[in-house]
Amino acid sequence: MHSKLSVFNTFYSLQMEKDILEKAAEIIKKGPGVDLKLLTNKEKTELGVALKNKYPLPVLCLKLGISKSSYYYQVYVLNAPDKYGFLKQRISELFYANKSCYGYRRIHFLLIQEGITVSEKVIRRIMAESKLIVTHCRMRKYSSYKGEITPAVPNLLKRDFHADICPTRSG
Repeated sequence: MHSKLSVFNTFYSLQMEKDILEKAAEIIKKGPGVDLKLLTNKEKTELGVALKNKYPLPVLCLKLGISKSSYYYQVYVLNAPDKYGFLKQRISELFYANKSCYGYRRIHFLLIQEGITVSEKVIRRIMAESKLIVTHCRMRKYSSYKGEITPAVPNLLKRDFHADICPTRSG
């Protein structure tokens, strides 16, 4: 009886580990050989939320290596409304309204003109997360060198330096 129980626990544990690794590959987009110790608490919580209907939460937390309090904190953070939701939308509107030419400094200036006070670093981070990248090249740096600016000297003597027969060759 005892050996059947240990075989069942071993099978249950292996099945849970297999399910965790499959979900990790699916949700977190990491390779199939992901190391559970290297996952962040947020990623572990996402796995826990995905598998909590199949396995009990205390067993999942133990297998994932996350405390229950950390799990519930991360669930709260995941369900919390986005702090910069409106700002993300406004930044993308300004970016596309200006033909994808404005970087974070100009966007910051436009937001200040609208009365929205926010750090340039926040705007830069939001633009990076939203993949708002200025697409065209920068203008070429000024150079005073213009190449040949004097016209060619006119041929006043009308000399023709073209030879019809080459004197060194005997024909």
